[in-house]
Amino acid sequence: MSSKALRRYLAHTPALLGAALVLVSAACSDTAVSPSATSAARAASRLAPTTTGSASRLVSNSVKYHDGSAPHATGRSGSARLEALAVTDAHGITTLTLTTGDLDHLDSAPGEIVKVQLKVFGPDGELISSRNYNQLPRGGTQTFELAGLPADSRIQVQANVRGIDGRRTDVVTLTETVKFGPALDVDVHVPDGALVGAPVVITATVTETNGQVGTRTDCVLYIDGQPVDRADDIWVDAGDAVSCAFTYTFQRTGTYQVEVRAGAGSGGGALLANVGDSELLEVTGAHRAAWTASVEDRSPSTTTVLDYTWTRSDGSHKEYSNTETTTTRAQTITLQGTLESAATFPLAAVGFSVQSSGVRWEEESWTGLASATDANGQECASRMSGQGAMFFLCNGRLGGATYGYTRFAGTVTYHGEGFSNVFDGPTATQSVYSWNDSYGTWASDFQVRPLGTQVTVTLGVSDARGSWTINPTVALSSYSNAVEVTQPRSCETTNPYWLDGGSMTACTTATRTETGWTGTAAG
Repeated sequence: MSSKALRRYLAHTPALLGAALVLVSAACSDTAVSPSATSAARAASRLAPTTTGSASRLVSNSVKYHDGSAPHATGRSGSARLEALAVTDAHGITTLTLTTGDLDHLDSAPGEIVKVQLKVFGPDGELISSRNYNQLPRGGTQTFELAGLPADSRIQVQANVRGIDGRRTDVVTLTETVKFGPALDVDVHVPDGALVGAPVVITATVTETNGQVGTRTDCVLYIDGQPVDRADDIWVDAGDAVSCAFTYTFQRTGTYQVEVRAGAGSGGGALLANVGDSELLEVTGAHRAAWTASVEDRSPSTTTVLDYTWTRSDGSHKEYSNTETTTTRAQTITLQGTLESAATFPLAAVGFSVQSSGVRWEEESWTGLASATDANGQECASRMSGQGAMFFLCNGRLGGATYGYTRFAGTVTYHGEGFSNVFDGPTATQSVYSWNDSYGTWASDFQVRPLGTQVTVTLGVSDARGSWTINPTVALSSYSNAVEVTQPRSCETTNPYWLDGGSMTACTTATRTETGWTGTAAG
């Protein structure tokens, strides 16, 4: 049994049936900070209006919430400037990208790079090769593929750049260190069941597992193999986890395959193929009062080993091995359910709290929650708390209602197009994300809470028809998975020119383990 399958068995995870985000627009910058990185901002977030949705803000996907990637090289001569990034993939192929612009916008590089000399040094500083490239395609961005370079090798670049300082040719020199390229893991979360004619929220946790370079990707929801919602060009920081939130309304009962895939976005082809995860979802027409609650605290760890041996024709040889381990941690807390009859809006009052280890660390209440009607005629009220928890209640078109409370995993949550249209209000902006904890800063692990051996969630709702409260306690048990080989050891032998007729054998292996706490309850 795989680690993911074993965790599924242990957790019997119901949905990350999440929530509602109607947020105000945010100004753009190169790196976003959490809405409350300062005490003043925290105070402002508490006072922000919530008449149309969440008190938190939305930020454009084009703005990186944080970039903790290992530094890439830059160089300058006169007005000419170069950026360089070298990443090696699972097959031992290193891609070096040079640009006179910036690596996030390769299509807008000024001038042209007309000549390049590359000197490659091994991790021990020994010169491996030197090569000149004279007849390059026109443009300010150039890419080179180099075989058999381990991480921590260094590439010294000397580039001739024209078209920036008038007729002058600038010579820019820099040295870039080879890094492991980004690799993604997707973990999808669906509820135990869904109601015909009512929106269901589906989420996925997307994790970068190599820990050295972040990447952009598209996060897409598929139902029975057909794309139905998407969050394009999301940013996943190095060694970090983020959430994608989607919504979908099923028109018929039955069992559906729900899948979320992360595919190549505008990250310059860093992702070689789609990666994804899928679950089955049962959709019924029964309008009954029921709920499920789930808590998950997971710490996946990925270890990548790259080793190589090369031999020259004169008999000299070299052996090298490099091991990189990346561990991330993400928590989700979810309460979701259905009601026999539709709610009456505005909701008179909604309150919820979360308690663990004897500490009540989240408590929110709202009054007069009005609903908004989307293009499909669905009435929904929704709010997001100051600590990233989200509540929604939606009436189904065929009767009954669904509700949900969720703390999303990861640092930020990207909103799918459908999710934005349903929960972000009539003037929803596409391609946005929200922070998962507005009372912390990115670097402080603010989304992780001490959970202990149980978590208690209390949710109460009042409308014109009356009031109801549920108060589940979810007992947690620890789990630890055996080592899972995600990439069996594979080796490739090549004959690089710089070995003067010799050969190189490079091998890669990747393994994954996971530990954590999990539990479910139902009623």
